[in-house]
Amino acid sequence: MFPYIPLGDWLLLDSWRVMITVGILGGSLVSFFLLQGEIGRFRAGLLVASMVLGALFGAHLAHWLLHPGLSGWDLSGILVFWKDGHSLLGALAFCALLLLAISRIVPHIFFWPTADAFSLGAPVGLFFARIGCYMKGCCWGTPIGEGHPFHGLSVKLVRNSLLTLHPVQLYSATAALAIFCILLALHRRSKTPGLLTVLFVLLYASARFLLEFFRGDTPSLFAGLTLFQGVCILLLLAGSVLLFLRVRETRHEGSGVRDQGSGTHAPPP
Repeated sequence: MFPYIPLGDWLLLDSWRVMITVGILGGSLVSFFLLQGEIGRFRAGLLVASMVLGALFGAHLAHWLLHPGLSGWDLSGILVFWKDGHSLLGALAFCALLLLAISRIVPHIFFWPTADAFSLGAPVGLFFARIGCYMKGCCWGTPIGEGHPFHGLSVKLVRNSLLTLHPVQLYSATAALAIFCILLALHRRSKTPGLLTVLFVLLYASARFLLEFFRGDTPSLFAGLTLFQGVCILLLLAGSVLLFLRVRETRHEGSGVRDQGSGTHAPPP
């Protein structure tokens, strides 16, 4: 592990804090650049900032609810985002509700096109966050033998035993990068608002479900599956239904004029 980044002989930076900061900034910039041409720079900046705060709040709230005995409720964890105690699934769920509310209240901000922009920013943030997890040593994997091709990439003291583990954090970072590349390739070609969002949900849920088999820090609850795998199954079912509905609605648009749920952004006044 590489918990610190040395800057000269007198300064050490916490690597996880650095990477999570880069992830938030990188994901925010991707979403901002996609939104500024549609709703203007000022609105795009406010919207991105609101979603970042919403993501941090949802991530902190979900971790507190899922691990009530592990960490207490601490509002400072929302702004001091490099503290422990965040859940990506909680961030995604809260941001979806927040964006739905904003799209109902604020003119010229429509849910699906805006969600597509944030769906391209999310895997960028996840990529850097998982690199930070690898450097810190959290979210570790299950043990592997000496003959494994990734033997030696991840070593951690678990229950007083020094183990060589699956570098599952790097697996997750690679999956996030692959998701971003797929969505970016489809960004210019897609004519279905919401398609990128639904594909992000399906791809992320599929990757997370598979990667949970290599996680050593998430205990199984039922039939050998973890809580997060159960959530991923629900996301896959919901994403499949949404994919069908979005494609069908787009096909039935005959006039070319789109409504708030499926249209593009109207230019701001």
